Amino acid sequence: MRFPALFLLLGVCAGSAASPGGSSHGVILQYHHVADDTPYITSIAPERFAAQVTWLADHHFEIWPLEKLVRTVRQGNPTPDHVAAITFDDAYASIYTRAFPLLKERGWPFTIFVATKFVNGRPEDYLSWDELKEMQTAGATIGNHTYDHRHLIRRDPGESYDAWHKRVADDIDKAAREIEAHLGTAPKLFAYPYGEYDADVMQIVEEKGYIGFGQESGAFGPGDLFGALPRFPMGGDYSSMDTFPNKVNTLPLPIHMVFTNPLVGDNLRPSLTLEFTKKDLRLDQLVCYGPGGRTDLTQTSSTTFVARNKTSIPIGRSRYNCTMPVQGTDRYYWFSQMWIRKEPDGSWYPEP
Repeated sequence: MRFPALFLLLGVCAGSAASPGGSSHGVILQYHHVADDTPYITSIAPERFAAQVTWLADHHFEIWPLEKLVRTVRQGNPTPDHVAAITFDDAYASIYTRAFPLLKERGWPFTIFVATKFVNGRPEDYLSWDELKEMQTAGATIGNHTYDHRHLIRRDPGESYDAWHKRVADDIDKAAREIEAHLGTAPKLFAYPYGEYDADVMQIVEEKGYIGFGQESGAFGPGDLFGALPRFPMGGDYSSMDTFPNKVNTLPLPIHMVFTNPLVGDNLRPSLTLEFTKKDLRLDQLVCYGPGGRTDLTQTSSTTFVARNKTSIPIGRSRYNCTMPVQGTDRYYWFSQMWIRKEPDGSWYPEP
């Protein structure tokens, strides 16, 4: 899904003015493959990954361990104005061969969310436990991405809610046991396979004590839902250096955060309500983009807007991205809402 008009609006910021003092926020970057011979949408070319690392260093970003960044923001404690965490999903070999040397050279921490079934699989494709241990020793954190990377929101034919609930919970627990057995510790960090979740899946994750991470774009702050924190995907067109500076410089949109069910039913133009919690905002410059372009945006009160796509959202996963300039700076607030739509007959769409 692409938002070219959004990026034309944002432009490119070579530097950024300071945000209000004492703010608590962070940006999380999400990668999969660091390679140019793997699926485009989940891959970043090694040269582009190196360019992003160099850009972060040249612009004096602090790269924090994911656990530290989440803990600090959740407690509402001040963070550096330019701070980010780096994450990788799955257990692809290119993390070790292409990304790790660059991050190790700078002493930067990072997190790998591992679907443990694939570790020690085909060595040309997947990491080994020995490689994960080596990276852990150098400062990496190994998080939970389930055992077999299934679509957690999907039930098997004839599967009851209780059976589904047990299967999902057991899958998460199995991955945690394997991570702890091989690496000595299993942090309470969980990334949803395919970025998919609903209220029931999030409840399982939170009841097990995990912080959950999705694949929506945007920064996060103390008021966010820590069962599904946003991360900026850095694959395919989303990895462009033209838009990278704007993304890592974003701040969380100051809205009252409520869970919006991403599963779309009969309403194929779902509404997203944005209730703002700060004054002195540039509300006249709030824009939201969805599949196909700019959404309708209706102001329902002095602090509340409703975004709704102009056309039916497509089958599969899509998003609304909402942005607004930060007063007195060249930065942007950013919030993203995921939508998941089944086939018209109620069946699940296949993955490409």
